[in-house]
Amino acid sequence: MQLSDVRRHTPITQEYAYFQSSGFSPKMEPVIEETNRWAQFQNAGGAAPGIHEKMLEGFEATREKVAQSMNADADEIVLGENTTIGINIVANGINWQAGDNVILSDKEHPGNRITWYSHVHRYGIELRFLEVVHDEEQMLEQFELLLDARTRVVSISHVCRRTGQRLPARALVDIAHGRGVPVLLDGAQAYGAVPVDMRELDCDFYAFSGHKYIMAPQGTGGFYVRQDMIPWVQPSWIGSHSQKDFDLVGGLTLLDEAKRFEFGTRNLADQIGFGKALDCWEEIGWEKVFAYIADFTDRLKAALRDVPGLRLHTPPAYGKSSGIVTFSLGNYTSAQIQEHLKERKVLVAPLELDGSMIRVSTHVFNNESDLERLVGGLLAMK
Repeated sequence: MQLSDVRRHTPITQEYAYFQSSGFSPKMEPVIEETNRWAQFQNAGGAAPGIHEKMLEGFEATREKVAQSMNADADEIVLGENTTIGINIVANGINWQAGDNVILSDKEHPGNRITWYSHVHRYGIELRFLEVVHDEEQMLEQFELLLDARTRVVSISHVCRRTGQRLPARALVDIAHGRGVPVLLDGAQAYGAVPVDMRELDCDFYAFSGHKYIMAPQGTGGFYVRQDMIPWVQPSWIGSHSQKDFDLVGGLTLLDEAKRFEFGTRNLADQIGFGKALDCWEEIGWEKVFAYIADFTDRLKAALRDVPGLRLHTPPAYGKSSGIVTFSLGNYTSAQIQEHLKERKVLVAPLELDGSMIRVSTHVFNNESDLERLVGGLLAMK
């Protein structure tokens, strides 16, 4: 598979200029075909000899592929349905005391807010918010001041979904670890768009989606927990398949690996489809994928600067940003911009809790025609 094949295998790109991969990506035909093939195979009879075993083999193969894609060990990977599951594993795996605090950023997704908000009411914890600014040194200085002896965990985005800014994750991790505080990174907007390496980041936990930049089936994602931190998190939701062994009178030993956080019946066909998507990117080459997104995003930013009245909220330097570009346009609301562009077959996303910002996310299937339609549609609003 080549980069050019991605657009050819993604039918919606023939009709729309699709700039919504950071929300819900379209899926390549080979991924859907593989998912359907395994669903049909399983539907032949899950209890029939050889079927369930084969499904589990495919599921575990996806775990290996996910681990390889982020330089982790398979024993450190939980396969789930979305990013928020990983956040909940950590949030509900700590023995909270009233007055404990958690550090978030001021631009987190609801999935990395609502979980912690509920803990404010349930346990009396305090939330502290790091202001995301383009000046990294200022941000790091502010972060050090937020940490104290009652900080239990930091839960913060790797890539900011409101501005596309790539946060100085390793620097934040080093500062937090220097104070004995573990770090959870929300990688929903990073995984598949920028390089993600668990050994380089050195974070304790990393939650991510399969259905965004990876272009895997909806309801796929996962969670990385560094090997030495597996015992640190107390499993709050467990069940059949979480255990190494158990008896009939209360005796229980959990698995030593991250799979202890998985339980019950899973949608194995979708997870195998996740693995197929990773096969496609591996075949193309991750370096080519990242390079294309970087180059196209730079060209997008340059073109948007020529639109009168448009204000970019994303850092201009790609090394400080990602495939997400956000902007506002004069006095237009985000809903007005979205509807105007939708009429021209251009799909973008308005950002909630703000009436003016639009998010554009680029991918390898976007081309010059898409760029011209986006910019042309914006110019037509003036």
